[in-house]
Amino acid sequence: MGERWIAAALLALALVGTCAVPPLAEAAKDRGCGAAEAASGETVLGETASGEAVPGETAPGEAAPAEEAPEAGCVLAETAGPAGSLADMRAAAVTGVPEEHRDAACYAVYRGLLETGPEGAFGGEEPVSRGEAVAALYRLSGVQVRVDECGYGDVPEEYRDAVAWAGSAGVSGGMGEGRFAPASPVTRSQLAAMLYRFAAWRGEDMTCRTAVCAEGEEVPAYAREAMDWVFDRGLYEGMTDNGIYPDLPVSRLQLACILARLERERDPLAGELALPEGGTASRSRERHEAIAQAVAAAARRHGAVGVQVAVVEGGAVTDTYRYGWAVQGTVPMTDRHKIRVASLSKVAVGLCAALLQEEGAVDYDAGIGAYWGTALWKPVTIRSILTHTSTLLNSESIAWDYEGVKAQLGSKSGYGGGTPGSLGSWNYNNHAFGILGQTLELASGRYLDDVLSERVLDFVGADGAFAAGALEQPELIAPLYRTRSLGRSADSVRSVARWSAPGATGRQFAGGFTTSAKDMAKLAALLAGDGCFEGVRLMEAASVERMEGHSARALPDGTYQALPMRLRPGTYGREALYYHTGSAYGVYNLLSYDPSTGDGVVVLTTGADGGKDACGIYAVCGEISRAVYDAIA
Repeated sequence: MGERWIAAALLALALVGTCAVPPLAEAAKDRGCGAAEAASGETVLGETASGEAVPGETAPGEAAPAEEAPEAGCVLAETAGPAGSLADMRAAAVTGVPEEHRDAACYAVYRGLLETGPEGAFGGEEPVSRGEAVAALYRLSGVQVRVDECGYGDVPEEYRDAVAWAGSAGVSGGMGEGRFAPASPVTRSQLAAMLYRFAAWRGEDMTCRTAVCAEGEEVPAYAREAMDWVFDRGLYEGMTDNGIYPDLPVSRLQLACILARLERERDPLAGELALPEGGTASRSRERHEAIAQAVAAAARRHGAVGVQVAVVEGGAVTDTYRYGWAVQGTVPMTDRHKIRVASLSKVAVGLCAALLQEEGAVDYDAGIGAYWGTALWKPVTIRSILTHTSTLLNSESIAWDYEGVKAQLGSKSGYGGGTPGSLGSWNYNNHAFGILGQTLELASGRYLDDVLSERVLDFVGADGAFAAGALEQPELIAPLYRTRSLGRSADSVRSVARWSAPGATGRQFAGGFTTSAKDMAKLAALLAGDGCFEGVRLMEAASVERMEGHSARALPDGTYQALPMRLRPGTYGREALYYHTGSAYGVYNLLSYDPSTGDGVVVLTTGADGGKDACGIYAVCGEISRAVYDAIA
């Protein structure tokens, strides 16, 4: 990078009055967040109070030493600050914002911190990029820096000045390997670090009396001090009622609220705003003991060895329950144990299909032969597989490997009767879902575990995989029990390693996904929230609508086939539920959610009997789900 922006920014620091940036990068280094780290943290350019370079930091583009003499080129801007009235602000052209968030959105637009789209569209659920976050703080700083170039080759012109200022001021550095990643979503941890450093740069009181702690959630080392301070200041109010989710992106509406709260003491206009407070209380948590008793009673009644339950309220995972043993008689079941979810795996495969359609990698209605490089005997599509109407033969004896499946697709012997896509051809089909998983991997060139991780699981802090041996904590995999006998050992589940190449096998996609009820409920919450998780859009609403699209005519059991869940009217006290069941090796599982309220329940069991209720759902799961739905209604 040229010397001009360094000098300009240093002059800005002198004009504004700066303070030393806390050595947060040292903590990041302890966790392994060095210059080459690409995703989990961000490195910062700055100095310690003693003036020594902070180890492990990424200097933006090998900038000239800070000791070099500054040159002119930086001025303090005339900020909007105290000027303006509440009425003027509220007249800002902002559309598509809930009433409780309107003041925050209007403030961010009125002060020029965030921009709107056509006709004032705010896009409040959309994730904020790292470039947008730094630009908002840059505008808030009141400093104007003009640079000709930036040390990060991936920074477009619109963010160049802001990124240069942020690096000089110690507010934000890069992501290693000379990248700033301006288009990547800014996570809650990254934003907390930016806010903390920004406040320190402005000379604010950094005293903190809060220590953040959440079970099962680890704040990255580089952001721990910052996250404590952010919570102490109440900047994340309403965002973290159901968990910290340190790696979850921040939405535009959330950033607008954060910036307004940050400015309350500095900007009189911000002090007048009506900002949303904390979220609604969880009925499940309020009635936790009664629900826990109902869970235990149902588990005992059906002879379960172990049970996990997770509750979704209004599209958020709010509560969990557990009963019995992960390892019979020796290891109690916890929320963190991983259980093979059987056919709930099909929901994960269906979610992958929706995400890949968003990316343009697949077409629901195109013949899958194009992804296999072969002619199909029948016009099988992704949609027909998702709806169990593909007419592909379904047998455990059919080959699951790439070559065997490719031969099946091109042969008359690989199909049954009927027309693909016709409800009259409906036949629940495990083998077809194996083929679907392979098809999605071949089309995208990626393992489905990577698709889920990159698009959803990493953001929401979930640990789940089709290749169970690749889980972050495979030691937490629980054995599966058939009544009181071993149905499948934990070592056997752990032995499933990642296959040789994407699409090499389809064996795990019909039932091999392994995770906890809590983490499976995060997928249910994403669907129940129409593609939003904790206020942030992770997938398009149209994708969820496509998954929920169902047959106009009911199946013989009174359900309506969706992609791949089924819709059952009048179930467990709800007008209708989308649901999927799963059973194998003695597990009996259920995922369900109410599309009207966003409520949902995930039940994973081992060792229970397989009796079914009047809805045709495993009774142990149905009784627990009914108790939860009644309690949270």
